[in-house]
This record gives sequence, structure tokens and C-alpha cells, in this order.
Amino acid sequence: MSITPEKRNGLEFLDLPPEVCSAEELEGSLADIRVVNRYLGDRRALLKHLSAKIDGKEAVTVLDVATGSADLPVAIAEWARKKGIGIAITGVDINDRSIEIARKVAAGYPEIKLRTADGLDLPFPDRSFDFVLCSKTMHHMKDPEAIRLIQEVLRVARRGYIVMDLRRSWVAYALIYILTRIFTKNRMTRYDGPLSVLKSFTAGELARLASRAGAASFTISKEPFWLLVLSGDIR
Repeated sequence: MSITPEKRNGLEFLDLPPEVCSAEELEGSLADIRVVNRYLGDRRALLKHLSAKIDGKEAVTVLDVATGSADLPVAIAEWARKKGIGIAITGVDINDRSIEIARKVAAGYPEIKLRTADGLDLPFPDRSFDFVLCSKTMHHMKDPEAIRLIQEVLRVARRGYIVMDLRRSWVAYALIYILTRIFTKNRMTRYDGPLSVLKSFTAGELARLASRAGAASFTISKEPFWLLVLSGDIR
């Protein structure tokens, strides 16, 4: 058996119309994602790559595309407070219910603003934000949509961008399958988590998508717990 499974294209619960899942199921699934982001490296990887792009204590603006429940903007805000960095973060998500949940998670962080918006058609002028982020969203898309997402990220970024997603492997699939059976009963998490791994990327696949989107200069980094980070600067 190959160590890398073939890429799948099935629909996850998060890809279906909102009425398919209850508000309670969505809130539970997003809570599970927050736990994964905290303990399986997403926050660490994001802050590692973002901090490398920020010089000193200058004030910066950040856009988080497909923000979910805004736990990554909260992590960035907490980091910036500790570093004494002025920061204004905008989080957008296409799902109105996710934004409602995000407003509860981000309460107490006035530096975070939230609104509903489509990552494939961002309602912002070119070069609107210093840094643009997107985490674990591209694997929900077919290649043309993924390319469009990267193009939108490149369009609205003024200084740099970070796009994170999963790295496809049988080991990652087995780990997520086991963890979702042990730590949650949420049907969305149990179904979407393992499938997300099978829909995700190799480093070469992610690099090809970035090149097709017109990214002129970028790096692909492998981070712990099977994360891939596409990172680049705007020239």
C-alpha cells in the first residue's frame, strides 16, 4: 500500500446546505475544530509563519478567510497583545451561522471584526490587508475553486499570505479516525475529519495549485501533525 492515499472528492457535512445539520451539530463541530487547532499544531504553525513576517511592533492588518469560529484570529490577537503589536483582524466566512458562533468565541477581542463573505469573491479592494490567511479550507474545493481562492488571497494581500491545509497520508487518516471516535460523538466531526485528510494535498499538489494561481514566489513547509503551509510575500 502506498503511504499516500489517492485524493478523494466526496462532500463533507460542511459542504452541504446549512439546513442539513442542526445549529447544535455545527456548534459542536466547530468546537471540535478548535480543539484540533489548539492541540494538533494549527495555532503553532500559523503563529510561527505569521510572526516571521511581522517586523518589530508595527501595527498590521490581517484577513482570515473562512474563519469558522474565529479561534485562529483569537490566537493571533492574544499573541499580538503579548508582543505589544497593534493589530486589526477581519474574519470572514460564507456561513452565517458560523459567523454567529464566531462572534461568541471572539467576544472580548475588539481588534477582531467578523462578517459574512465568500472567499472566492472577497468584497475588498486589491491590497486591502497586510497579511491574508486561510486555514483548512482548500481541501473542500475542486482545483478550479482552490486556484480561485489563492488568487483572491493574492489579490487582497499587501505584504504576504499564509494558506494552511492538511497533508494527505494514511497515518494522518488513521490518527484522525481514531481521535474522532475517542473524543467526540458529533457526527459531523466523525465523518468530516477523516474525509478531510483524504481530500487534502501533497506538497507537490499544493505547489502546483499555487503556481497555477499566479503565485510568483512561495514556500511549502511541512509542519507537525501533517500540516502543509503555503507562505509567500507580495512583491
